[in-house]
Amino acid sequence: MVSYFERTIGRAAREAPVLTARFEVWTAVDWAIALYATYVAVVAVLFRETVAQWPSLLVWHAALVIALLLMPPRGAAWEQTSADDPAWRTWLRLTARFLRYTYPALLLTPFFEEVALTVNAASPGSPYWFESYLLAADRALFGGTPAVLLSQAGWPLLDEVMHAFYFGYYPLITFGIIVAWRGWDRRGTPGPGFHTAMTCMMLGFFLSYIWYPFLPARGPWEHSEIMTGLRPFGGWVFTRVIEVIIAGAAVSGGCFPSAHVSGTWALTFGLAFSRPRTAFWFGLFALGLSVACVYTRYHHAVDVFAGLTVAAVAAAAGYLLTRRAPSERTAALPAAAQIV
Repeated sequence: MVSYFERTIGRAAREAPVLTARFEVWTAVDWAIALYATYVAVVAVLFRETVAQWPSLLVWHAALVIALLLMPPRGAAWEQTSADDPAWRTWLRLTARFLRYTYPALLLTPFFEEVALTVNAASPGSPYWFESYLLAADRALFGGTPAVLLSQAGWPLLDEVMHAFYFGYYPLITFGIIVAWRGWDRRGTPGPGFHTAMTCMMLGFFLSYIWYPFLPARGPWEHSEIMTGLRPFGGWVFTRVIEVIIAGAAVSGGCFPSAHVSGTWALTFGLAFSRPRTAFWFGLFALGLSVACVYTRYHHAVDVFAGLTVAAVAAAAGYLLTRRAPSERTAALPAAAQIV
């Protein structure tokens, strides 16, 4: 009689080629997400005494990696519509395909918000210890605190414009992904350079996020000694919108490098490889966003410089990692692993 152990080993041996094939067709962005999820889980376990809800972090990141393995591969038969498909099935396939390719962007908010659980994990006795160095660096470079110098020289209309640039982070990321996906000519999806742009952007965020547990720092707006005596911001729409967003979603301590800057510039650099004209206009907006990060007092100036450095590294890595098209990997996928 075959034992349960032998049956388990036999089943694992039969399924191993399929599992291996799934790993082989992962794109660079899939690996980046899996590695970052693993990194956060390891941080949560290593510093479990100071990480609130560390079991939940561990479970959700493990579930995410499993979900990545279960996702249908890009470029497989399941993506193709048929003339015989009813309209609802065609729409469902197209929607599922879009979400399959762009799902990384949906993870940015939960990944950022969970930073609140790991900030100060490595230095619970010295919370936000790194911010004193950021303040000192700003003063050494600019002779004062740029967040104060800029905002104090402003007026209500400029306040509104700067907060509009800061808010522009959200449409910039969204529109950038859509442009990379569809392009201006709409000749097919994903558009040329989509995988490069998406990979660069995600690496830009991840290469900022990884520092937050070890270099915890708050922005100038959270320092009462800096904020005391400063004029309140004027403005009418975007100033108030940003105040509401910050009140509900800000993460204290996730400041250096600026993920706003690294993510948007990495996306811009990623678009430049295939859509240089689009990247030029995105770059102008990203420049305004970079200044706004300091003007609005949410970031130190050195946060922005660090974010730009991260973006450059992320873009270079993203380009090198996406020279091979995902369709080439899918071509090697065994039939057992293809989902129609």
